[in-house]
Amino acid sequence: LYEKKYTTYPRVDTQYLSDDIYPKCPQTLNGLYQTKFGGIAPYAEFIRPIGGKALKKSKRVFDTSKVTDHHAIIPTGVIPQNLSDAERNVFDLVARRFIGVFLPDCKFSTTTVLGEVKSDDIGTDAIEFKVTGKEILDPGWRVVREKADSKGDNDDEEKKADDEERTLPTFVKGESGDHKPTLSEKWTTPPPYYNEASLLRAMETAGKFVEDETLRAAMKENGIGRPSSRA
Repeated sequence: LYEKKYTTYPRVDTQYLSDDIYPKCPQTLNGLYQTKFGGIAPYAEFIRPIGGKALKKSKRVFDTSKVTDHHAIIPTGVIPQNLSDAERNVFDLVARRFIGVFLPDCKFSTTTVLGEVKSDDIGTDAIEFKVTGKEILDPGWRVVREKADSKGDNDDEEKKADDEERTLPTFVKGESGDHKPTLSEKWTTPPPYYNEASLLRAMETAGKFVEDETLRAAMKENGIGRPSSRA
């Protein structure tokens, strides 16, 4: 994708953009707006609501001090042509991540449910339980991820993070109802073997695995190798 001029330089270890990229972003978004795969413009619906307006500029994205030689990977705005399935999937991830930066915040309420289970049949005391989770009020930037999830384009790690984030339906204080408990038995499994991607990530964050606190602190900002040499 880089050699075809569709995405920027790939050998980077930062997720930030330098401030000088911000003025060029409308042009990049325009290129994504016009991008079509199989006659369908997959990004137009996300870009349309922010088109022609001043783009959001977050310090969590645009921070020159966090950029070394090269900024994070983003689309160039050149409209891609004749991509293979693999190229298109990678381009799609880069494009959606880039578009999401300029979309509104996701709004959610944090819900804590305190309940108790009563059983008249057994005559035991009520069993109390507590569950916490989120209720999404406005998906905001997450719309770009929802569409990707439905097509199965998103990677497993993001899906895992979503599962852990547990969303809850709306609860009303004082409500009650029938509940049929379930009990499931599971076996613990060892961590998966390293694959190429997880090994590269482990090299990048090698300090995490060091037990000596002084050494771990010394390695905090450093991994093994550089993005250009790890693979």
